[in-house]
Amino acid sequence: MTEDLRIGVEVFQGDEAVLEVAERVRELAERFEIAELSFDPWRFQQAALELQAEGMPVVPFPQSNVRMVPASEGLYAAVREGRLRHPNDPELNRHVAHAVAKKTARGWRLDKVKSGDQIDAVVALAMAVERAEAKPEPVELVGWL
Repeated sequence: MTEDLRIGVEVFQGDEAVLEVAERVRELAERFEIAELSFDPWRFQQAALELQAEGMPVVPFPQSNVRMVPASEGLYAAVREGRLRHPNDPELNRHVAHAVAKKTARGWRLDKVKSGDQIDAVVALAMAVERAEAKPEPVELVGWL
């Protein structure tokens, strides 16, 4: 994803997906400067640690309501406001079509229509938009130590 929220899409599936993703990230790092690799620690923790040891800036992004509610709402806002551009990828479109808004105590988040549906691509997109638009909090000096 670029600063103006243009995205590329690659979906990896199956038991080897984690290995394939890690290798693809390495390939992309040879062509581009990776500002940040956000990842869900559930299945990617080891690969992220390996990439971090290789110098990749990694940021865990657990799929909790605390993280996914703002990410889901941010993705919706980016789409609604026309700030997000994607290449009309059929696989991403399929994942979007299987996603619904699920109400939680913190707001709504992306969820599956049916338990067997795949929505990983749209969840990853929500994570990417949230991280791309994250603004660091200003640092305020309150005293000397």
